[in-house]
Amino acid sequence: MIHTKETLKELEDRCLLLENRCTGYVKALKAINQDLEEQVAKLKNSERIIQESEAKFRKIFKYAPFGASLNDLEGNVRLANRALCNMMGYSKDELEKMHFSQITHPEDQNPNLNLFNKLRSNEIGHYDMEKRYIRKSGEIFWASLGVILVEDSQTDEKMIIAMIEDISKQKKIEQELKAHRDNLETIVAERTSEIQLLKDRLQAENILLKQELADSHRYGTIIGQSRSMKNIISQIELVSPTGSNVLIQGESGTGKELVAREIHKHSSRKASAFVRVNCAAIPKDLYESEFFGHVKGAYTGAVKDRIGRFEAADGGTIFLDEVGEIPLSLQSKLLRVLQEGEYERLGEEKTRKVNVRLIAATNKNLKEEVKNKTFRDDLFYRLNVFPIHIDPLRNRIDDIPLLAEHFTHRLSRAMNRPRPDLTQANVMDLQSYDWPGNVRELENAVERAMILSKSNRLNFSSILEREDNSFIPEHTAFPTMLPDGILSANDLQLLERENMIRALRYCNWKIYNEDGAAKLIGIKPTTLIERMKRMKIKKPGK
Repeated sequence: MIHTKETLKELEDRCLLLENRCTGYVKALKAINQDLEEQVAKLKNSERIIQESEAKFRKIFKYAPFGASLNDLEGNVRLANRALCNMMGYSKDELEKMHFSQITHPEDQNPNLNLFNKLRSNEIGHYDMEKRYIRKSGEIFWASLGVILVEDSQTDEKMIIAMIEDISKQKKIEQELKAHRDNLETIVAERTSEIQLLKDRLQAENILLKQELADSHRYGTIIGQSRSMKNIISQIELVSPTGSNVLIQGESGTGKELVAREIHKHSSRKASAFVRVNCAAIPKDLYESEFFGHVKGAYTGAVKDRIGRFEAADGGTIFLDEVGEIPLSLQSKLLRVLQEGEYERLGEEKTRKVNVRLIAATNKNLKEEVKNKTFRDDLFYRLNVFPIHIDPLRNRIDDIPLLAEHFTHRLSRAMNRPRPDLTQANVMDLQSYDWPGNVRELENAVERAMILSKSNRLNFSSILEREDNSFIPEHTAFPTMLPDGILSANDLQLLERENMIRALRYCNWKIYNEDGAAKLIGIKPTTLIERMKRMKIKKPGK
């Protein structure tokens, strides 16, 4: 074949092109090979890291200080570490053929299985619990169990890792502490019972002591320890044996009749009658008949003879309560009986003799009545042989606790219920009230508090509330027949109260500091506050 020059050139060009293409393929293959080598190196490095991590995990798993197991999703033990084998008393081969329920106490199997099933179904990611295990020896012990679900990122295989720690010692300590606590609670309950018994006994003794104290401050039916009551008792002892007329003055409810009865009981006439006459309750046209009696036909309605109160009291004592209510027209006849011991029944002319001792009582100012010509002066002086003045209860607050104790004792028996406790707060409430109705009002208040009480405690605060706590009571005290210019205790207390209110108003109801009412009066602020509470003084509007 004859090649021309042109043909050879074409062949050379084709060979060069083919050579160039082969060089490019070789370079590409080299680059691909190099990349593959790098990937293989990375895979080998990853495999090495994984192998190292697995080796570390197995080492940690094997030598962990707590029990550990690797379980499948059925709960079978696939791998157990040395600590778990020692804890359970089984060999590694024995444990790795068991289901976790086989080493679990029967009473703890259901709670454990419930949590295990929730973990397996992905309801929860892990759980912790305390449960009892059974060693190969049959010994039961408590352990703390922590369980977690893990997934192999390469094989997507799910496994369950359980970590177990023996807490038998802690549980034993807890049980000992519980037993000790239960024992302490038993001891405390016993001591509490003993304390309650002692408290009940002390309360009973306290009641007896209070009763003894009340009895020690009792004079017959009169109860009191205040200086005022002691003075009255002394006056009763002085006048009782003499037979002299006595005039008892005091506000309503202070106990004037009790004083009269005690005078009679301690007199030589105690074996004879004590006749009480309420002069305020007698109709004006029946006074003479009530006092001296009447004969049949003396007036319309007088169908038979009737003796009067003076005749009924012959040889004894007649007590004229509210003597200031006796009509002026009858006072002369009453004076005659007192002076001469003589009277006539209404409707007859026969003069009768009578021997009586007269004790009168009034809540009026008889001296003023004499000035106003509504009461005979000669009768007043005849009655006022031996005057006794009974202070209102607000002036003898020392008697209030004794009286309240007496009323609770008497009323509890009448109501057939346990005697209520009279607390210090009760006493303070009672002593801070003015008691316009005196002892009678106190008795009513105690009875009302006992009726309203649903327990063994009394509450007087609501009962004794007043609409206007800053009200200054009208001066209703009775003069004690002191010389002109001398004030009675009641006058002094009212004066002190009025002076206190004036000082408070002047200081705009300010109590403390240099411009306060306490400084103005010259007493401590705490003393002023205490007296304000006792006298029921409050700033208007509060």
